[in-house]
Amino acid sequence: MRVAFQFAVVILCAQAVMALADEGSAAQKRTKHIGKEPIFGGAQAVAVDDVALFHTSQFLPLDFDGKLVGKNATEQAQMILTNLGMVTNQLDSRDVSRLVKLNVYVPNEAVANELRPILMTQFQNRQRPAISLVQTQIHRPGVQVTMDAVAIAYRPEQHSLKSIFINNWHENKTSILPRGPRVYVSGQAEKGMDLANATAKTLQSLKQTLQHLCSERTDVAQVKCFLTPMTEVAKVETEIGNFFSPHPVPPCVFVEWQSTLPIEIELVVAARPQAGKPEPLEFITPPGTTASPVFCRVVRVNDPRTIFVSGLFAREAGDGAAQVSDVFAQLQDILKASGSDLKHLAKATYYVSDNDTSAKLNELRPKFYDPARPPAASKALVSGVGVLNMSLTLDMIAVPVK
Repeated sequence: MRVAFQFAVVILCAQAVMALADEGSAAQKRTKHIGKEPIFGGAQAVAVDDVALFHTSQFLPLDFDGKLVGKNATEQAQMILTNLGMVTNQLDSRDVSRLVKLNVYVPNEAVANELRPILMTQFQNRQRPAISLVQTQIHRPGVQVTMDAVAIAYRPEQHSLKSIFINNWHENKTSILPRGPRVYVSGQAEKGMDLANATAKTLQSLKQTLQHLCSERTDVAQVKCFLTPMTEVAKVETEIGNFFSPHPVPPCVFVEWQSTLPIEIELVVAARPQAGKPEPLEFITPPGTTASPVFCRVVRVNDPRTIFVSGLFAREAGDGAAQVSDVFAQLQDILKASGSDLKHLAKATYYVSDNDTSAKLNELRPKFYDPARPPAASKALVSGVGVLNMSLTLDMIAVPVK
């Protein structure tokens, strides 16, 4: 009975997606891939036009029955890419060409090195997504790699978030961020007696932010949590489930960080349209929060176009200051090639793996950002960034200058 039901679900989903394939193909033609990132083989950046976008949870290497597939990281990565392909290309399990951003999570540098060949060759003759990688403990035993992704969607909905379940077996979930304005909410954190309590308080704080933005919980396309310890992630999942109930829980991503705070949570949100002609980016400081010259609490994106930048690493080993300076120099070149600049960054994610790099990142960011318009951001101290002798990686989301 289970197999028959699953088969029926796949057929129904395939019919629904294929009915929208023409729009997906047209959207794919409005995608521009800039350069090639040398470490993992992604594009340096991917620019997409006015399209709806899939956002996924951290995909695990699972089959329909929830069984772990793959004896090593390479086999597990192939299974995850298969699952992602089933979402992004009419359930064609061998095509992931609609991906525009791929985030890869590994427990150590050895696994990152093992995955380099598959990431290099997977997209060899395809459109390459922007790729980012970071180290984190993974919340399911036996899993050596997880991934989440952003991909071109098929559906033309304009102003309401539509959760879909094309690939909703077990922990693999997908939502659609519709065409139109969207919001990036920087990581928010509240203290608590324990991880569960801190999660509940942080979610209530985010609820107030959503209310200020005239958004609802059902507008959330993705939740990303930086937490410690990863062994207690089930407590976080429970609190997130309670927060979104009775509505479906949106895709979630979990990264273990090293912090005195138990958790920080950021959001990707579909926004309501505004009258008139708003600025491409709006930099918002909700009530009860303070402005900062190096990150914005909330950035609302009104420009229909999006630029996803791959995770960047310094080109040579060096101390924190050298790495930060080199990475931002690369970023400026990539943004220029993509038709953007530092003033048009919407979202930043910084991963640092030592205190020197963390301090230098804080010290040097004001050199690069306009204090009136820094991107929404999260910074996480993590166990490693996946590349030998490096202690910093960052990835960015921007819009074109015009």
